Amino acid sequence: MAKISTYANDGVISPNDKLIGTDADSNNETKNFLISDISAYISGGISANLAVTNVLNASDTHNQVPSGLDTPLQVTFGIAQGTIADPVMVDASGNVTFNESGIYLINGYASFGRGGLSGGTCVVAFRALLNGVQAGITKVVELKDADAIIPYDLTIPINATAGDVLTWEIMRDSLGADRGGLYSVTLLGGWSNVPSATLSIHKIGV
Repeated sequence: MAKISTYANDGVISPNDKLIGTDADSNNETKNFLISDISAYISGGISANLAVTNVLNASDTHNQVPSGLDTPLQVTFGIAQGTIADPVMVDASGNVTFNESGIYLINGYASFGRGGLSGGTCVVAFRALLNGVQAGITKVVELKDADAIIPYDLTIPINATAGDVLTWEIMRDSLGADRGGLYSVTLLGGWSNVPSATLSIHKIGV
């Protein structure tokens, strides 16, 4: 019998292909194992042990308004939360610092508005920055009517390295009127008030 290492390798794997292995439950008997069975076993193990842990919740109830056209404003999420001992923390300036490397799910909400001011269409651009460098594309919200409010919600994954800093900026672009920003809304119906911006972060681990 030739050595296994000398057998041809066609480079194509199908679910019905077999691997030779040792069955520990049958006195270490040598057996064949289907690729499909091995795949199902691995997938089941990962699913059963996958942990998603909430590591940060933050929100800001103050209006966040740029000082003028083409002037960026860093988005804040309320008071500082977390310490260097936590997987992630945020300071009062809106700097989100990852203290542990890993995969995170970032859910952010922003309440875009123009604060009751009329006259022209305002163009509010926003972007994310990782370590001071723009991450992803610039996005924009246009507001034509006084008191208009547009909610924006997104969830993104990020593979962070310890020490990475994530921030967001908004800007009133000179393409439009000098209006707009992130506004909180005080409700009268007994529900909780709407913040100008919120942040929820989950860490994914096995």
